[in-house]
Amino acid sequence: MDYKALANELVNNMTKSPKMQFQKKVDDLSQGEKRILGYLTFWKDAVASGELSEKLFLSTPRVASALNSLSKKGFIERNRDEYDKRIVIVTITEAGKSFVMDEHAEAISMLEKTLQKLGEKDAKEFVRIINRIIEISAEDD
Repeated sequence: MDYKALANELVNNMTKSPKMQFQKKVDDLSQGEKRILGYLTFWKDAVASGELSEKLFLSTPRVASALNSLSKKGFIERNRDEYDKRIVIVTITEAGKSFVMDEHAEAISMLEKTLQKLGEKDAKEFVRIINRIIEISAEDD
C-alpha cells in the first residue's frame, strides 16, 4: 500500500473542494478567534487571557491580537481581575455566544445533510475513522 500517494490524493482533494456555506461567514474570523470563541462558548465563559494562550496553544501576542479583534466585533469583554489587577479576564458576550451557537447549528445541519447523502453504512464508517484518527493523534501527544 502506497500511503504517501493516498495522503497526497486526500490533500489534493481537500484543497480542491469548495468551502461549505457556513464557512463563508466564519471566514471573517481568524483561526485564533474561532478557537477562542469556541473555548469561551463550550468550556468556560470567563477566563484569564493567559489561560487562553495555554489551553489553545496560541502565542500571547496572537491571543492579544485576536482579543482586540473580537472586542471590536462585540463578541468578548475584557476586565481586570478584581483581586489581581495584572490579570485580564475575558468574558464572552451574548452576541459572541449567539454567533457561535448559530454557526454551530448551521454546521451541524450541513454535516447532517452530508452524512445522510453518504448513507447509514458510510456515515458510520466515516465517523468511526475520524474518531480513530483523533485517538491516534492523542496517543502521539
